[in-house]
Amino acid sequence: GAGLRIEQVIPNSPAHRAGLVVGDVIVLSQGVAPGSVEAFTTSVRAAGSGAEYALVVRRGVRRVPLRARLEAPPEAAPQGGLRVGQSPPALGASTVAMGTDPVDLSQLRGRVVILDFWASWCGPCRMMMPVLSQMAERYRAQGLTVLGLTDEPVEVARSVGMRLNIRYTLASNALAMRSYAVHNLPTMVVVDRGGHIREVTVGTEAPGALTQTIERLLAEPSP
Repeated sequence: GAGLRIEQVIPNSPAHRAGLVVGDVIVLSQGVAPGSVEAFTTSVRAAGSGAEYALVVRRGVRRVPLRARLEAPPEAAPQGGLRVGQSPPALGASTVAMGTDPVDLSQLRGRVVILDFWASWCGPCRMMMPVLSQMAERYRAQGLTVLGLTDEPVEVARSVGMRLNIRYTLASNALAMRSYAVHNLPTMVVVDRGGHIREVTVGTEAPGALTQTIERLLAEPSP
């Protein structure tokens, strides 16, 4: 029957402590069929750290109920890491998946920058990306740069970008979400020409509101 087969259990992970073993097949997660790997991952992320997560696995001919205690990664950044008015953290090592802009905020000083944190499994992220792509093209000459950042592999970022015909730079960065204390996707961070955070939006933003913000910041003089 259908289900998700466990190929790997990381030592000391919540899965390991819950008693999952390689070869188990997850048949129920929180009482429903787990669906695709993406759907299951989304469900686990949605439950959040500290939650009890109920699983039923098929182990040989037996069905075994298990409970996993979800946890935040030990090195997770403190909550509420970004403040309007401060300079954003450095982005660190990024691998460009597509696009030609530098993924380095110090090289983008003097431009208005939208940092869009996204993932392939996040539906609202994929809905916002074509909107951001139109804005990137429309305002590029006036000084707007859009950077899309994901912690997924470059190949995943590139395939989503090509499928959605994205016209801005997409990059893979394993640590950016942690250094920016991003806990929900999409999260957008808008940086002004002087290199300061001016807006942080969690979830999708109405394109009109975002356009107003960008036009206001583009009208400010360069430092």
